[in-house]
Amino acid sequence: MKRCSIIIHSVNGNCFIMGQYLQELLIERSCDARLYRVEDDDLHIWANKLETANDFLEDILALPIANTSTLKKSEMVILGSPTLFGNVSAEMKAFLDSTFDLSETRDLDSKFFASFTSCMHSTCEGAHAIDSMLLWAQNMGMIHIPFGVHTEIDSHNQPVAGLVHLAGKENLIRPSQKLGKVMEVYADTLAAYIQE
Repeated sequence: MKRCSIIIHSVNGNCFIMGQYLQELLIERSCDARLYRVEDDDLHIWANKLETANDFLEDILALPIANTSTLKKSEMVILGSPTLFGNVSAEMKAFLDSTFDLSETRDLDSKFFASFTSCMHSTCEGAHAIDSMLLWAQNMGMIHIPFGVHTEIDSHNQPVAGLVHLAGKENLIRPSQKLGKVMEVYADTLAAYIQE
């Protein structure tokens, strides 16, 4: 079975919820989907400052930490990061920066790529973060699997490149069933690329 690694950074739990649900959907579709996190030494600090950061803290900390070996063993890589000022979080950026050597060795060349984000304000802001992750994947020679255009989904308001969750002020809005339906459609597309 071909491996799909879902690598997230999550502070308030929204990217964790999305990553975990996407993992479940891909497993249901006969994919070897595994959930990882990037290193974040400040999660306990955030948990002391933000109530929402406590909701999934232990679950997030229990995830294995991704590294370059994780990427090399994967046929598909899905990144999920909070959006900050239209970009990925510092922790996700640090993880991506740590993979620079892979751009020279081309170890990720022709592997599949997808991404999602959770942001406070607008789908446009989240789309910028998705574009940042996509630029990393392109530099690695990866093949992007976009969400695409889906007229069969009523009012999904998603960018073509990936998925965006709008969390609102202080990240209090959790991913909804409506977003879950959108994720199911994306999981169908993603699974088609890595099913045996």
